[in-house]
Amino acid sequence: MAQVLLENPIIGTVDSTDNRSGPLPSGILVVDKPEGMTSFAVVKQIERRLPLEKAGHCGTLDPFATGVLLICVNQATRISDQLSLQSKRYVAALRLGIETDTLDRCGHIVRRYEGEPVTIESLKAALEPFRGMYRQQVPRYSAVHVDGRRLYEYARKGIEIDAPAREVNIHNLELTAFEWPLATLDVCCSKGTYIRQLGMDIGQYLGCGAHLSELRRLESGSFRIEQAMTLDDLRELKDLERLRQRIVPMSEALDHLTRVVMEDGRQLKRLQEGSLDSAWEAAARKACPQRSAPVQILDGRGDLRALWWPDLQGEQGRRLRVFKH
Repeated sequence: MAQVLLENPIIGTVDSTDNRSGPLPSGILVVDKPEGMTSFAVVKQIERRLPLEKAGHCGTLDPFATGVLLICVNQATRISDQLSLQSKRYVAALRLGIETDTLDRCGHIVRRYEGEPVTIESLKAALEPFRGMYRQQVPRYSAVHVDGRRLYEYARKGIEIDAPAREVNIHNLELTAFEWPLATLDVCCSKGTYIRQLGMDIGQYLGCGAHLSELRRLESGSFRIEQAMTLDDLRELKDLERLRQRIVPMSEALDHLTRVVMEDGRQLKRLQEGSLDSAWEAAARKACPQRSAPVQILDGRGDLRALWWPDLQGEQGRRLRVFKH
């Protein structure tokens, strides 16, 4: 079955004349992505709706998938790499007994299983090899680049190419419902895990094949579906003040990173110019237990002023990522 995308109607505009609290802050807007839209299309709707400098999504969801999509607003587009590294949690529905070329319900059927139904005991046993770390094949229909082209470009033209494999970590994998041929899984996994491929791998282990029929992301890092706004919620917004309350500040979004505070005005001015006071840096290093990860530099009000990589020296890389203030 061919994949069909919904139309992307303009959803109106928030009254930007209400500027009592200033412009929209930089931060994260948690959106419940609807079925039938690309992640990019969701971003474009939000850009039409809101007075933003820029926006981008973090952690792509396939068009047929729904759930938590992080929208980075304004300067928060510069912290998307730190948010993408975090684990994700999904509820995934598998249709056993049928394989498709795209590994989900949007593809063409390539194999049907004609054997006896799989038992719940066999299905539970089939999950065990995929818990923890394993090498996962990247799906042929994916956006990963190989020799300068995306894998799905080769697949659409019928060109056979060896897809790369990546090490992923399935932190938790539980069967929550089963009635042949449908199974529902609760999956918590590392960045870069393809749930479509996980479903196919389980189906092949069972010998009956499988494809992903539904996928909903419940969590992305510390962000949960309960925090998410729908596009309908955005349509109903009449002023910017309510929206400001829903934007998660950058410092809070990066709560998993170590924080250090810089309150001296001269030091903050030097930081804004792209360098650190040597005495402050020496003291701050002692307060950073994990120096390989970036550190948040906050001002006295708790606002994120920069990300700092204490271990990087000289030409090893950029040690500071300073944000406009």
